[in-house]
Amino acid sequence: MFRGNSRGAEGMWHRIVLFCCIWSAFFVWHSQGQQINIGAFFYDDELELEKEFLAVVNAINGPEEEQTLRFYPLIKRLKPEDGSVTMQEQACDLIDNGVAAIFGPSSKAASDIVALVCNNTGIPHIEFDVSDEEMQEEKPNHQLTVNLYPSQVILSKAYADIVQNFGWRKFTIVYDADDVKAAARLQDLLQLREVHNEVVRVRKFQKDDDFRIMWKSIRGERRVVLDCAPGMLVDLLNSSSEFGLTGQYNHIFLTNLETYTDHLEELSADNETFAVNITAARLLVNPDPPAYSLPYGYVTQRDNIVYESNEAPRTLLHDLIHDALQLFAQSWRNASFFYPDRMAVPRLTCDFAASGGRTWAMGRYLARLMKGTSGVNSSNFRTSSLQFDDDGQRITFNIEVYDPLDGIGIAIWDPRGQITQLNVDAKVQKKIVYRVATRIGPPYFSINETAAELNITGNALYQGYAVDLIDAIAQQVGFEYVFVPVADQQYGKQDKVTKQWNGIIGEIINNDAHMGICDLTITQARKTAVDFTVPFMQLGVSILAYKSPHVEKELNAYLEPFGGEVWIWILIAVFVVTFLKTIVARISQMDWENPHPCNHDPEVLENQWHIHNTGWLTVASIMTAGCDILPRSPQVRMFEATWWIFAIIIANSYTANLAAFLTSSKMEGSILGLKDLSGQKKVKFGTIYGGSTYNLLSESNETVYRLAFNLMNNDDPSAYTKDNLEGVERVRKSKGGYMFLMETTTLEFYREQNCDMRSVGEKFGEKHYAIAVPFGAEYRSNLSVAILRLSERGALYDMKSKWWKNHNTTCFEEPDQKDTPDMTFEELRGIFYTLYVGILIAFLIGITEFLIYVQQVALEERLTFKAAFNKEIWFVICVWNKKKPIVAGTPVSSVRTTPRRSLDKSLERTPKSSRRIVIGRSSEEMREMPRGSQSGSSSPTNNTKISQKEARL
Repeated sequence: MFRGNSRGAEGMWHRIVLFCCIWSAFFVWHSQGQQINIGAFFYDDELELEKEFLAVVNAINGPEEEQTLRFYPLIKRLKPEDGSVTMQEQACDLIDNGVAAIFGPSSKAASDIVALVCNNTGIPHIEFDVSDEEMQEEKPNHQLTVNLYPSQVILSKAYADIVQNFGWRKFTIVYDADDVKAAARLQDLLQLREVHNEVVRVRKFQKDDDFRIMWKSIRGERRVVLDCAPGMLVDLLNSSSEFGLTGQYNHIFLTNLETYTDHLEELSADNETFAVNITAARLLVNPDPPAYSLPYGYVTQRDNIVYESNEAPRTLLHDLIHDALQLFAQSWRNASFFYPDRMAVPRLTCDFAASGGRTWAMGRYLARLMKGTSGVNSSNFRTSSLQFDDDGQRITFNIEVYDPLDGIGIAIWDPRGQITQLNVDAKVQKKIVYRVATRIGPPYFSINETAAELNITGNALYQGYAVDLIDAIAQQVGFEYVFVPVADQQYGKQDKVTKQWNGIIGEIINNDAHMGICDLTITQARKTAVDFTVPFMQLGVSILAYKSPHVEKELNAYLEPFGGEVWIWILIAVFVVTFLKTIVARISQMDWENPHPCNHDPEVLENQWHIHNTGWLTVASIMTAGCDILPRSPQVRMFEATWWIFAIIIANSYTANLAAFLTSSKMEGSILGLKDLSGQKKVKFGTIYGGSTYNLLSESNETVYRLAFNLMNNDDPSAYTKDNLEGVERVRKSKGGYMFLMETTTLEFYREQNCDMRSVGEKFGEKHYAIAVPFGAEYRSNLSVAILRLSERGALYDMKSKWWKNHNTTCFEEPDQKDTPDMTFEELRGIFYTLYVGILIAFLIGITEFLIYVQQVALEERLTFKAAFNKEIWFVICVWNKKKPIVAGTPVSSVRTTPRRSLDKSLERTPKSSRRIVIGRSSEEMREMPRGSQSGSSSPTNNTKISQKEARL
């Protein structure tokens, strides 16, 4: 029983296999005999596209013996004057002939009548050229239309992403006003103009216009987005050359996806000044072209071998026609596999469909299959990333940014907005000699006089900080350069009327230089026109003023606090007060004293206020030295107190004025900063017209800055100068009547070179010097890295020390006004010299008195002058001996200077008749004298003893 069941099952499987084989054979036979008509529209001047269409159909059909299905093309040719009625008739004719799909027409057609006819009959409609964006109310009438040309909305986004990736902050959009589709594909860029009107400009042109008028309106523009037909590109670029838009570091971005069909290499070959950086966009295609066609352009390169062809160039529409046919063929095969019995195209007519008849259902299915196709990484399609939205618009594609002059890709944009840079090894880098714009102005850039005398040319003719800096950067980065001094010697200022820049900034904008270097300050206005590297120097603004030459102090400098007449009056006051004080003291009874206090009945009274003592007290008071003797009577004390008041005022006034007078060289004025300078009108001040300091003051809202700017504007003659050197000369010639506002680094240089220059106040308005380069310059980052490396190694500091320090001249450095000055010997030498002279006079008087005394000793002791001199000088040298004996006849002045015991002995042996009463001896001295001396009695015994003692001595 089981054997019977197994035989039944085996027979059933044999019948299933046989049925499948018969069905497959029938399907193959049916397919081999199937012919699918496809229609297409081409204009009379689109013969190349028609050939491409036929070539692709033949390639899809393959050899006749291998054909599984066969597409049969039905071509309808249009004329430029054909309207929608003609196209409708021809489209209905194709439908009457049973076409399964209709391709075209191109964008030359002004009507969408073909899409409407296909939508009403259920026939798929495939477009391969740019079309107008559909309005919302038009979409129901285009449900069977699929367009392989990139969507204008996505394409606009791609262009905006690419421009943003370029780093452009200012550019101009130029497009054809007659192209109704240009605004749609540039809409994202045009929207930037509404936000940044001064940064993004828009210019339109028409085919018959004089393009030079348009280019003239944007003269100096460095970045241009150009959208035009390929046939107009050469004429547009040629007309822009005379306005500086095709210079080496200008950048033009071409948005037309078929730019490669125009031969720009011929333009660059014929024009030596054509050095603009051109980049263009094209749809990314598979690298391997189809076997039946040529790649883009006349010239191709394979395996480093260049091939030339005389055939017409291959355009984007060729590839889109190829992909359109491949897309339809793939969708037909897929539909035939699932619904082989429904693929027959029914006989349809436009009239039947319009009257409410049934449409071809499989046509809508084919349209859905094509919209759902994913052509990512598919070798069947020429263009990559083939995807559509529900409306049949192509939303996925890749854009290749390339150089149209050599056809080499630079970067790829993808639908996510990412831009991938390509590592292009095949591109040959041109050797560029960079032009460095600068201006003559030491210490940054100047002419080497020795090189000029030797008629040396080139970079060796120049010297300065900027020369050394560029040379160091060039060695690190590796490039050649040549210096180009600007003719107008200006840094760069924009004219308010013409909006044109002059100076170094103008040279860079006009493509006459690749970079600019000098004492060029980074400002906001300049950053809108050029780009800058990292700063190589930090600075501020300070005030340059005239410094009076240093004058060596005279010997009588310490007398300068008082005028000559004051010193005369002080001397007169000293002598008059001395004489009057003597008179007042002699009138006073209290100042007459008993010279011998023990003698209650003195023969004479003594007054100590003679000319010597009163003169000494007067001088000691004014010198604040003090004195041991003081007056006793009220009137003399009142007199002396009045003199003391006068002496204190005179002494303190002298002391206060002395320090100020000896340091008056640094007290050259009361101007300590910009605030003080703006608050007066005696000293004029200015700066470079149009420079960074000028802009700082003119654009600032700070009160002091605005006041200073208004004062400079109102000065007549003008307070402004054309450069720093003119300002320095003006400061020097004015000798304090003019001050110059300038950068601190340049101020330091001129102050080092000129000893009659000084800086006033603290620096203000922080600034930076940097190298100016064009917007988007690729070498900017390399320059910045080189500057940072030089700074880290201390090379920038060494360069500054080399060009700023003046090793040949040593200027007198004034002390800081805020610091307490140290008085030098130069300022006080007169006082020392006065001391030396006083000591010398005192010694001369002492030596004279000593010689007179030696002569007296020689006469009294009957010695020779030499013996007496040796005796006395030896006693003077023996400074440890504090006692000196006296003899009779010793001068009173000598007795006064001898010790008490020697004085007593001298008085004892001196007869009373020979004693002298010394007026001026105090009563205390008189009381201390021995009584024997007072009475004047002496015994022979005493005389004998004294004589014996003298004999022994």
